[in-house]
Amino acid sequence: MRLVLQGRTSKQIGRLLGISDFTVRKHREHLLRKLNLRSTAQLVALALRSGFRPESGD
Repeated sequence: MRLVLQGRTSKQIGRLLGISDFTVRKHREHLLRKLNLRSTAQLVALALRSGFRPESGD
């Protein structure tokens, strides 16, 4: 979630975590579905309201 909050792309997140960008997109898709959200922007807004904060750095 931290990487999403930092505005990283699926490709960047995949590279950092050693997984494919397809896997990152699927995980994000599953989160959106489970939380009944329609966009990454809604996911970020929910995370921020819930207390998640992006940390700078890798």
